[in-house]
Amino acid sequence: MGLAETYHYYNVEIADSRTNDWWLISTPLPLMIIIASYLYFVLSCGPRYMRDTKPYSLRTFLTCYNVFQIFYNTWIVYKLIIAGWLTYFGAVCNPMVIDYWLDPMAVQEAEITWWAMILKIIDLSETAVFVLRKKDRQISFLHLYHHVTTVLIIWVTVKYFAGGICTFPVMLNSIVHVIMYTYYMLTARGPRIRRIMSLIKPYITGIQIVQFFVLLVHASQGFSSSCDVPKAAVTVHITNLLINLYLFIHFYRKNYNSQKKTA
Repeated sequence: MGLAETYHYYNVEIADSRTNDWWLISTPLPLMIIIASYLYFVLSCGPRYMRDTKPYSLRTFLTCYNVFQIFYNTWIVYKLIIAGWLTYFGAVCNPMVIDYWLDPMAVQEAEITWWAMILKIIDLSETAVFVLRKKDRQISFLHLYHHVTTVLIIWVTVKYFAGGICTFPVMLNSIVHVIMYTYYMLTARGPRIRRIMSLIKPYITGIQIVQFFVLLVHASQGFSSSCDVPKAAVTVHITNLLINLYLFIHFYRKNYNSQKKTA
């Protein structure tokens, strides 16, 4: 099989025919350009521009952004529920991932997964804000790895496995993000509230860590012989979850355990 035939096989033949013509899905090139541009701005272009520039406040933008994230993630959860999540579909393995059902509810789940992918691309703007505000300490390997791999994983999900069992991470992550961005919004309300919210901050990271544990348990059912999903995809997903889990636990220990020792 030649290079062109191999590309056609992976890009068209085994892709989800329901989603493969959707915007940003038909070819990986636009996504690669987005990720390359993101990394170039964050690691090279942005820091050079900010070197002799005062940090921007962006307070109004951040307030609007937090509200946007709360409503967008709440909308995703709502849309998944009315699409039949927990009733028609659920957290257990569902063969529609492979069968590509044209059932209206299954198609709606695929559409919501695509909208979740768009949100993860929008999430990349957070790092650009860190650059413009000169919050270099927040641009860690954890931050970059988590954002880039999340975009890649959900793009693959939309292209090949949109719906069914793959909506569980979307549902859980959206719930976690509603909590997280509510915390960010309250923290920005002023010094008094910020002091109160600082006591809650470790629990926000803790919720994210619990999220990865739950996703690992959920994803492990993909190895069951009764769950007809590609084992290679399950292996990649679990490997990525383990890396994220390790990085978040390391972040928690470094930032919060050390604070307890110095307190």
